[in-house]
Amino acid sequence: MNLHTKKLRLKLSEDYIYNGLALEALLREPYVDYTFPKARSLDLKLDLSRGSDHSADDLIISPNVEAHIHAFVRHIRQIAPMLQKVYIGSTSDTAVGTHLPSQQFDTLVAQICQSIPDIELRFPSRPIRMDSSLSAIRRLVNDNREGGSIESMVQLVRHNALTLQHLDLNLLEGDDITGLIQNADGSYVQYPDLHTLRFRTTRDRDLSRQPVFPGAVPFPCLRNLNFLFTSPIGDDTPFRGNSATLGSLGLYLTQNMIAMLRRNKVFTPTSHPRLQYVRLEWTTNPAEHRSASELEYMKFGLSIGPNALVRQFCMALFHPRLGSVITAIGKHKCIQVLELAHTSMHIMDVIALLKALPLLSHLHSKALLTDPLPNNIPEHEIPAYMIANYSPMGRWFRCWRISNSPNFNYQITVRWALLLALICPNLDYVAVLAEYRELFMAHMQKMIASSGYRQHVTRLRRLLFGGWSDHIPSVEIAQAKMEATTAAVVN
Repeated sequence: MNLHTKKLRLKLSEDYIYNGLALEALLREPYVDYTFPKARSLDLKLDLSRGSDHSADDLIISPNVEAHIHAFVRHIRQIAPMLQKVYIGSTSDTAVGTHLPSQQFDTLVAQICQSIPDIELRFPSRPIRMDSSLSAIRRLVNDNREGGSIESMVQLVRHNALTLQHLDLNLLEGDDITGLIQNADGSYVQYPDLHTLRFRTTRDRDLSRQPVFPGAVPFPCLRNLNFLFTSPIGDDTPFRGNSATLGSLGLYLTQNMIAMLRRNKVFTPTSHPRLQYVRLEWTTNPAEHRSASELEYMKFGLSIGPNALVRQFCMALFHPRLGSVITAIGKHKCIQVLELAHTSMHIMDVIALLKALPLLSHLHSKALLTDPLPNNIPEHEIPAYMIANYSPMGRWFRCWRISNSPNFNYQITVRWALLLALICPNLDYVAVLAEYRELFMAHMQKMIASSGYRQHVTRLRRLLFGGWSDHIPSVEIAQAKMEATTAAVVN
């Protein structure tokens, strides 16, 4: 037992709570004396299938179900008195049709809501009773959906409109979310404290068939907005009233989406001053010239918040014209993290990006097989040539994450990584697919020992080739230095 544990995780069959077996287990050795005085959050994973010998009918007629639930929640509060957040979710292997009656789940959620200030629900959609005990939920996430109606979740969301701070909905084709924005009497719902809104849905939703809400301003304090695939709302409703607060934006672009955003003048030269993270995805029409349409999407994306200090930019470019990309991206001097996961680059492309983006610290791209370095220079002289012509470069550049590509050549990629490390003083991490890690490390050791590289062995051995399963360093630039450098670059 770790007295300093701040996060607890408990996985059990849901009906064990209702019939008292969960509490019995917690009161037996070795758990009976466990306490977690510093625990702040509990991740409660429920197996929604019937895990005991008790049938659903037994649970319905049992007079002790509510008492069992109350005792279980009270015990959790006793062993973790500082608990502030509870995440209630289902196990991923839950079978369809085995859910227990919702009355028991309603009681469990209500009991937790009454004793824990912050609760997040993660579960497949199922009916939930609406009453005052479910009116203070701050986080709602419905994932693992396997069909069923969205109506119950919509009711729960609207019921908690005044307190919700985080809403993440997994939508299926045909789901109607009108009730999120509009009451039955035609009045609009407002979410005054909602700061994160995330919609996940299918690729084939047609924006033109989605509901519109003229005049509604439901999300006035939104800070994070993310549409994974086409927006389920047909107008600019999610963007209204929050241009001064929005800091993170994820959009799935279509021609209809771009036309709607332009028609409603959602993004203007002076809007969204706090926007720092932009992620754009799209799928081009096979009838379109892919490179040309991608360039159009990219230019639109880079026109978002031109005066904002965007520090992280992610785009799904498959066939880019890199010269145009670099020129366009170079206008956003404050970008620190650039994700072009499907874009192939060689070492000179990376150098061009580092020149255009002086604060770049993390880059995610593919590695191009062609070698742009002069072929009239002997291999052992290439390191000295790169140092003489390009060093120092990219003082903030720390991590290059390389996606796989057909005919992936790890020898060329290792060579480029070593050369970049020689001219970029802080490049210490290159992330590759885990299956290539041993090959990369072995070839790196071989190259470092070769003529032209071995005199830089101290510097090059700092370079780490890690698999994607490893921790990739985050952007860790001191705030004071970052602000000073940003001001210098912008001015």
